[in-house]
Amino acid sequence: MTVVEENLEKLEIRVAALEAQINQRKETRDEVPKYPKRIMRLNELVKLGYTREYLMKQYRIKGQKFAKKQDPMCRNSPIIFDTELFEKQQQRQQEIENLQIRRG
Repeated sequence: MTVVEENLEKLEIRVAALEAQINQRKETRDEVPKYPKRIMRLNELVKLGYTREYLMKQYRIKGQKFAKKQDPMCRNSPIIFDTELFEKQQQRQQEIENLQIRRG
């Protein structure tokens, strides 16, 4: 076996390993944490483990479409979250943060 053939074989093994990693990431990305309901109030999400400060920060993001007041005309109206859109926003935010990490 020549050096070129050995290098080619090592390269093929590395490519197969990288493809396996990519497929694994796609599978984990497709898994969405399940929420009990599609539309949930802020207090219900706090009971699931989110902090009130984090949820209020997400609610105040300009242009977001996943959180709003139940009745915008009422000052004390509860804030409701569309959990599917909220989860997608969290995944996008995580991807952005991962891209910003300095590597090597």
